[in-house]
This record gives sequence, structure tokens and C-alpha cells, in this order.
Amino acid sequence: MSEFKSELGFEDCWSQPRSARTQKSPGGAQVGKASGRIAPGDKSGAEGPQGPRGAADQAEAISGSDKARLARVVRGAPEVMVKVSKPARVDKHGNPIKVSRGTEALRVSEHLAYISRNGKIEIENDRGETFNGSREVASVFREWLEKHDDARAVGYASDRTRITTSIMFSMPGSVNAEAVKDAVRALAEQEFQGRHDYVMALHTDTHHPHVHLTLRTVGDDGVKLRFGKPDLQHLRDTFAEKLRQRGIEAESTPRHARGATRRGEATPVYKIRQRGGKPLVDARKTREVKRDLEDNGGRLPQKPWDDALVARRSRVMTTYGNAVRILAQSQDPEDRQLAEATRKFSARLTDVTTQRGQMALTLDVEGRGRGVGGRKGVADLGSRERDQERGAEGKDKRNDRGPER
Repeated sequence: MSEFKSELGFEDCWSQPRSARTQKSPGGAQVGKASGRIAPGDKSGAEGPQGPRGAADQAEAISGSDKARLARVVRGAPEVMVKVSKPARVDKHGNPIKVSRGTEALRVSEHLAYISRNGKIEIENDRGETFNGSREVASVFREWLEKHDDARAVGYASDRTRITTSIMFSMPGSVNAEAVKDAVRALAEQEFQGRHDYVMALHTDTHHPHVHLTLRTVGDDGVKLRFGKPDLQHLRDTFAEKLRQRGIEAESTPRHARGATRRGEATPVYKIRQRGGKPLVDARKTREVKRDLEDNGGRLPQKPWDDALVARRSRVMTTYGNAVRILAQSQDPEDRQLAEATRKFSARLTDVTTQRGQMALTLDVEGRGRGVGGRKGVADLGSRERDQERGAEGKDKRNDRGPER
């Protein structure tokens, strides 16, 4: 066996490349970036004693940090939640809200009042100063509005620039609330301090302690905050790391690494369900699925993101399978135990039914219950998707840019 050694990486499971739009950030290195890299002292494309180095000539390994993360994933460590709030586009009467300096000033004033519970909850800024009471909170609003006007005056902002960007950090279960706040404080100092003004407030009046972090969108250098998916994943990774440093078990894997195929619901939809209501979006999606079934002879038409979903799941399972193989060959009994736990975990990642597919199956069951008869092909939807998954195994070269639905 060659002396060269390559580390198994988990990019397909855990990581996303940072986007070019992400603001400058000290630190923020991601787990699993070493995939395919050669050990120090070696050069890519180096030759062994018998010619060019191939996969069979390499010793494979899993880094200690990746093994630790894999162990947390397979045992179901609590997943952090990081969500960037989107300002409402319509008012309570359903009228569109035109973004302007005036509407933004009103929104920010109401938002600061909300996260401080009208001054009853302490808020803390990037300088470590605390504010209590509605008058002190209002002073933060006045300072930020003045800075926003200054930014408009020099061309850093326009009438349509959002004054603030809001992020919520949350952990499930009965986690120490002060530790959560301390973790967010450390994250904010690392990622934003010195560039963007911000305030934070801890809420403990819900089932899950959570922290609202509100930042001025335009930084001191004129750069505006923009968050893409890789940036949000970076914040999740950093938040989980800060929590673990404070003794709280936490993970931040993307949903496809855990076998989840469906996105989380939008906050308004979630709140409607909490109140026992039926969101209008459900009826719209059901109508779309019915129309697709009727237009395609009872079969749900294949969408580009269906293929992307199956291809990604195949790559994730292949990565976990390689980890099982490597760990099972280890002399360390803990590695072999992790191999067995990973094998059992990955065996549960076979379902690739999308929300549209589940709706089609539900419609078929309801039709049979009414004696209408099932739609041809709908009952075979699950097996069809399993066939696609088997067909995606190996070297799948299909496009993975389509969104999951």
C-alpha cells in the first residue's frame, strides 16, 4: 500500500461552498473541506513506485473532527435553527407595502419594540451596552435611523434599502437559555463586530429559547448584508460550534444529510397551523397536483428537482457507505462501533418522497375511500422513486442545481 494518505470528505453531506457575495468573515472554516487533498509533503498527481497513484494505492482515513461530527449525526444530536426574517410585503389589510425611508423607519421601530417586548426585555448592542425600557430602546432606533440617513447621503443606501436585517437563532428542547444567548453573542462578535451595528434580545416565553439578532444592513464600509444558502449554513455551523464550546450538544447538518426531503414551512404558514387554521397555500398546491395528475393520465410528471433529489441522496448514501467501510477496518473498537451506528443510520435514508409525491398518494387514498378508484400509477409512486434512487447509484452525472420541493 502506498504511503500516501487521503481523507474521506463529507462535502456531499455536510458542506456547501461559501458564495462570492458573502461578506468578509474571520474564521468560519468548514468541516470536511479536506476531501481529496493529499497529506502534507505530497503533491497532487504524484506517482508511486508503480506509476500514477490511483484510488487503490491510497490509504484512506477519516479525520478526527469528521468522526466526531458523524457520531453526533448518527445519534441524533439536536439541530440548531438559524432563520433570516423577511419583512412583510403587505400590510394587515392586504395592501402592498412600498419600501421607502418612511415605511422602513416604521418597520424598524416596531421590530425593536417587538424584540424588546416594548422595553420589558433587555437588549444588548455590539458595544456590550444594554438597554431597558421603551425610551432607551427608542434611542437605538434614533441612532440607527441617523446612520441610515448618513449612508443615503453618501450613496451607500437608497430609499429602497432595508435599514435592518434580522436573524433568529434557536435550539430545540430545554436548553440553557443564557448559554444560547452567550453563543449568539460570540458568533456576532466573530462575524459582524466592527462592520455592522447590531442588537440582540433573548426570548424565553416560548417552548424553545431563541435569540433575535438585528443588524444594520449597510455596514460601516458601505457593504450590504446578503445571505445565500452557503452563508446561512456557515452561520448554522458557527452557532453549533459556539454551543458545543459551552457544553451544549448541537449539530448543523443540512436536511439532506439527515434524510429530510422537505423544506421547513414559512413562518406565517407555521403560525396558521399552530392556530388550527388551514393555510391557503395547501389548497393551491393540492390543485396543482390534481391538475398534473389529470393532465398526465394519473401519473405525477417528473420534475428536474426530483432527479436532483435522488442524485443527491445517492451521493450522500455513498459517502456514508464509504465511511462505514473505512471505520469497519479500523483497529479501534470505537471506530467499529461508529461504523455499525452509521450503517443503521444510513439504512433509514431511503425515502425520497417529495411533498408533491405525498400529496398524490393522499389524493389516491382519498379517492379509493370514496369508491372512486385509484389513479393509475399513483400507487406505484413510491416504488418508482425507489427505482430512480437505485438507478442513481454510482457515478451519477445528472444536474444537481434544481431546488428540492
